[in-house]
Amino acid sequence: MMIASLRFSCVLLLVAFFSGQLAEAVENPLGVKLGQKRGLIALVGSVGEPEEILHAANDDRTIYVQSDDAKAIRKLQTLAEQKGLLGTRIFAVVGDTKKLHLGSNLADVVVSPRSGRDITEQEVLRILRPRGLAYFGTRTVHKPVPEGIDEWSHPYHGPDNNPQSTDRYVRGEFRTQFLAYPKFSPMPEQTVIAGGRIYKAMGHIAHKANQNAMLNTLLCVNAYNGTILWQKKNPPGFMIHRNTMIASEEGLFLGEHESCKLLDAETGEVVREYVVPKELADGPTWKWMAMEDGVLYALVGNREIKVDTQKSNRRGLGHWPWGMWQGHDYGDPNKAFGFGRTLIAFDVKTKKILWHYRDKEFLDARGICMNKGRLFAFSPEKYLVAIDKQDGSVLFKNSDKDLLAAIGPNGRAQHYVTGYATTCYIKCNEHYLFFAGPQRAKMVSASASSGKLAWTHPAGNLQLVLRDDAVYAAGPNTTGVRLDYATGKTISGLPTRRACTRATGCVDSIFYRTSGGTVRVMTETQAAHHIAPMRPPCQDGVIISNGQLYWGPWMCGCQLSLYGHVSLAPVGDATFGDDVYDTALSISSPNQQVSELKVAANDWPSYRGSNARNDVTQNTIPAKVELAWTQQVSQGALPTAPVAAGGLVFVANRAGAVHAFSAEGKTIWKSYTNGPIYYPPAIDGGRLFVGCADGHVYAFEAKTGRALWDFRVAPEDRLVPIFDQAISTWPVAGGVAVQNGTVYAAAGFTHYDGTYVVALDGATGKLKAKNLTSGKLSPKVNSGISLQGNLSIVNNELRFLAGGVYEVARYDLATLKCLNTPKVQVNSQFRTAFYPYYPEYGKYVSLEHTCPDGSTLCHDASYEGNQFSNLALQEPLPAGASRSPKEAARWNRRRGETPIKSRWQDNGNRRFTSFVVSKDNLLAAGHSGSDFGDVFLASLNVKDGRPVWTQKLKSLPVKGGVAIDAELRIFVTDESGKLLCFRGK
Repeated sequence: MMIASLRFSCVLLLVAFFSGQLAEAVENPLGVKLGQKRGLIALVGSVGEPEEILHAANDDRTIYVQSDDAKAIRKLQTLAEQKGLLGTRIFAVVGDTKKLHLGSNLADVVVSPRSGRDITEQEVLRILRPRGLAYFGTRTVHKPVPEGIDEWSHPYHGPDNNPQSTDRYVRGEFRTQFLAYPKFSPMPEQTVIAGGRIYKAMGHIAHKANQNAMLNTLLCVNAYNGTILWQKKNPPGFMIHRNTMIASEEGLFLGEHESCKLLDAETGEVVREYVVPKELADGPTWKWMAMEDGVLYALVGNREIKVDTQKSNRRGLGHWPWGMWQGHDYGDPNKAFGFGRTLIAFDVKTKKILWHYRDKEFLDARGICMNKGRLFAFSPEKYLVAIDKQDGSVLFKNSDKDLLAAIGPNGRAQHYVTGYATTCYIKCNEHYLFFAGPQRAKMVSASASSGKLAWTHPAGNLQLVLRDDAVYAAGPNTTGVRLDYATGKTISGLPTRRACTRATGCVDSIFYRTSGGTVRVMTETQAAHHIAPMRPPCQDGVIISNGQLYWGPWMCGCQLSLYGHVSLAPVGDATFGDDVYDTALSISSPNQQVSELKVAANDWPSYRGSNARNDVTQNTIPAKVELAWTQQVSQGALPTAPVAAGGLVFVANRAGAVHAFSAEGKTIWKSYTNGPIYYPPAIDGGRLFVGCADGHVYAFEAKTGRALWDFRVAPEDRLVPIFDQAISTWPVAGGVAVQNGTVYAAAGFTHYDGTYVVALDGATGKLKAKNLTSGKLSPKVNSGISLQGNLSIVNNELRFLAGGVYEVARYDLATLKCLNTPKVQVNSQFRTAFYPYYPEYGKYVSLEHTCPDGSTLCHDASYEGNQFSNLALQEPLPAGASRSPKEAARWNRRRGETPIKSRWQDNGNRRFTSFVVSKDNLLAAGHSGSDFGDVFLASLNVKDGRPVWTQKLKSLPVKGGVAIDAELRIFVTDESGKLLCFRGK
C-alpha cells in the first residue's frame, strides 16, 4: 500500500490538496489561490455550492467543511456519497462556527469568508499550524512560529548526540494530535525534523509483508498533521542507520555513498551537492555529519559492503527476528559501516572546503560528537582526538592506556536486550564526554578539555540523556540510574529500560521503552508515568519537536494498541469538570414520539445478534439458499455489519451514512451523521441508535430515519486526523449497547486522552449515569483504560477491550463504576489492533460456543490474523474440569495445556470474519488461509462439521457481517460495500 496513494491522512474542517501538478498559483473553484504544496485547508463558515466543492475534490484534493447551515451540509453529504467521495475525499460537518471542531495547529490553510462574532480571528489562528495561511474575510493572515519551539535536526537531536530537547512547550499532559500513515516501517529507521517537516528514512529489511511498500523509502511529512508531502527512494544498497541526515529550513541534507545532497523541502529534488575531492579521502561515502553555524562537518571514507533489500511474505503486524545484519560485525574497518579517516568541513552556502583532517587510523562514526568548540572522534582501541571546529587543528590526541582500557573494545551488540550495533556510543556537553551504549561493557566519562579518564560506571549498555541536574542512564535489568556529572556517583535509580530503544528527553521528563508501552520519568519528582498504547520506535525513540511528541511507525508488534505515525500535543493541565455534559444533548425533533417497529424474538437487532456479541440465533438455518438481491450500500467507505428487525435491515458506513432497506432490498431511508461509523446500529423501542467517530451518539426513528436527538459523549468537539479520516479525540468507536431502554456508549481513543462512558435514556437522550475517570484509573502512573474494542453487556456489566494494561474494561451497568482493580505499573501485557483503525487485521473473529451437550464449537484467531486454530467441535470436559482462560486478543498461544479431543475439525485452513450459531447448523463466512480470493458463506452441520451448503462470494464479509432475521433471511455486508440477501429455496 503506497500510503493510500499518498492520500490525505487527516482532517476535520479541511481541504487537503495533493496538488503536486498544479501551477504555482492556480485559481480553483473554492475562490482562493492554492500553491503547489500538499496540505490541509479548513473551509469554515459558508459552504457555497456543493457542486463547486465536488469539482474541487479531484484526484489531488480532499475537502472537509464545517458550517452551521445544516441543509447545505446534508446536501453536500448526499451528493458526495453518490459520487463515492464522502468519507474519503470530502468530509462535511454540521457545527456552530463560534467554536471550530478542529484540534489546534492542524490546518495548513483556513478559508473563512466571514469574520466577526460568528468566527473570530483567534479561533481561526488556533486551528492554523505555525507557518500556515488564513484567508479571513478580506484579509490574509500568516501564523508565526512561536518562540521556544525546538527542532530535532540531527538523528540524536543535535551534534552533541544528546537526545534532550529544549522545546519549552512539550510538558504537562498530552493528547493525540494525529495518527497517520505509514502504519509500518521496515528496518532500520531514521528520523530528523525541522521547518515543520519530518524526514523519515526507512531501510532495507522487511520482517513482515506490510513493511514491503516502504523498503528503501524516504518520506517528507507535515509535522503538524501527518500529511505525507512527498516520498522518494533511498539509494539502493546503502545502509541508512548512521548520522548522515540533517533537517533544516531549506530541506534535508542527506549523506550517502557518493556525496551529500540537499533535498528541497518543497519537492524533494536535489538543489545542492557536496562532493569530497578524491585526493582527500579513501572514498566518497559519507559516514557521519553534523551542521552548526553555517558549517557542514563530515567523516568520509571508503565504499562499504552493499546491503541487500530483503522483502517478506510473512503475515502479521510485526514480531521480527534478531540477528546480525549484513555487514554489521564491524570486524574490518575497511568494509564495516561508518569507518573513515578523513574529517572535513564545508561552508553550507558556498560549498567551499574550510578544512580537512586526515589520519592513518580509522575513526568510528558511532564515536563522533561535537560541543560548542570541539569535534571529538574515537578510533577504537587507538585514541580519542579533539579537533578545533574553526580550523581543523588537533587540540588533543589521547591514547592513555587507562582511558582505552576503560572504554574497551567494541561489543557485538545487535541483540534485543542490548540494541543496535549501529547506535552511536558517545555524547558530550561543555565539560565531559560519555561513552555508553549497546556495544559498551561499562560506561566511561572523560574530560572534554583533555580527554583524560574522569570516572567509570560498571554498566555500559545504557541509553543516556544529559540534563542539567544529572546524567540519566536508562538501562535493562535494574541498571538504570541517575549519575552525578563530576563523580559518577549514583543519585537514584530509574525504572528498567526494556531492551533496545534509546532514551530521549523533553523539558520535564524523559522517555524510553518499558515492558510494553513507554515509560515517562518526570524529572522533578522522579515519578514514573506510563503511556500504554505505543512504545518508542526501535531506532528513533520518542522524538520531541515543534511543540509535539512523535512515535513510530513500527517494525514490531510488542504490546501495542496503536500502529502508525503517532503524534501527541501538550494540553497543559487541562481537565474537564463534572459539568462536561451540561450542553451535550441536542434535540433534533420537537416530537420525540416514534412509530412502533415490531422486533421479533428471532430478529437480529444488534451487532452479532445480542449485547453479549455471542453470534447465537434461535432460528433454523435454511437447508438451501439462493441470492435474493444485492444493494450497493457504500462507495469507497467500509460498511458496518448489518442488523435486521421488524422486516427491515439497517447498515451504516465509514462515510457516516445510515441506511434502512426493506426485506425486498428497496431503500426506505438514509440519514447522515458527522463522522465515520464503525459498528452497526442497535434497534430498540422503535428507535435506531448509532455511535459515531465524531464523539456523538445519534438517535433516529427506525421506520423513517427522522433524527430525534444526539448526545456528545466526548467532553468537547475536537477532531484530529486518524489515518484518512477526521475523527474525535474521543470517538464513539466501539458502537453502542442498548438494554431495557438505556443506551450505553463509551468515547475515547487512548487512556491519556481520557475515556468517557455514559448511560442515556433511549427515549429522551438524557444522561442517566456517567464515568469520566477510568482513563486515569491509576493516577500514580497516569494510566488507565483505553477504548480498544466494541461494547458488550455480560453478567450485568458493560465491557470492552481496554488496551495494554487492562485486558477488558468492566463497568457496573447501573452506576457505571469501573470494576477493574487499578494497576500501579509501567508495563503492558495485552495487544490489540482495533478494527475501526486496523480493519485489515482486526476483522477476524474467534468463537467459543458451548452446545447443550457440553461440547464446544471453538475457533481462535489472533488479533493480527496470522495465528489461528482450525474450527472444531471439542468434546465436553470431564466433570469438575474447566477451560483455561484465553487472552481476548488470542495473541499468546498457551503451551503445555492438555489438548481437548475434537469430534471434528475443519481442515480447510480457513479464517473467519463472521459466525451465526444455531442449534443444528453453523453459518460461517471467511476465506481460505492461503487464498484471499477463495471467499465463502457456508452452513456447516454442528454435529459432524460437514458442509450443508456453500455460497462463493466475490468479496470478504466485514467483521460480524452476517445477520439472520425472524423470516430466515440471511444478510451479508462485504468489504466492497455491498449488502446481499439470501433466502431459503
